[in-house]
Amino acid sequence: MAAVTTTAEPTQAPAVLPAVTTVRRPAATRSTGSTPLTGLQGLLSRARAHGLTGPAVVLLSLLFVAVGVAIDLRGEPSLGYGTAATFLISSAATPGVVRFRSLLTTLALPPLTFVIAAASLARLGGLDRGSRALVLDVGTTLALSAPLLVAGTGIALLVGLGRVVLRLAAARR
Repeated sequence: MAAVTTTAEPTQAPAVLPAVTTVRRPAATRSTGSTPLTGLQGLLSRARAHGLTGPAVVLLSLLFVAVGVAIDLRGEPSLGYGTAATFLISSAATPGVVRFRSLLTTLALPPLTFVIAAASLARLGGLDRGSRALVLDVGTTLALSAPLLVAGTGIALLVGLGRVVLRLAAARR
């Protein structure tokens, strides 16, 4: 145990007081008082209680849309139903599962995810020769798929706005 020496007055002998330490339990055990959860179990417990972190949601969203891109690449190498469906599902789900303080991350995510999906389809499709043709193909895909991009971004904004409204309503109670 650490000790702290203090003097009250110069004529008295120094007194030895025990040092006080505060121990904080991990967030996963605060409410239950049980043993701390470690590793994957603790990570999943915190994610269920507070939501996923911003970087985790970005990674999961990109991986999910990559599955749609892979589905579209099996057929014609263009933006098809696989990418469109995974993009819309990802746009709706990410604002709902992220931590509240990372909500702005997911509101800016759909356009970035869409551009990455379009660039991946153009690059991996094998129809373009050279970087100029690739850039033109991505630009054309973005222009032709603008309604889908707007729909995905709008869905994300509506879900995010819904979370903000629910949070404000809960704070008023």
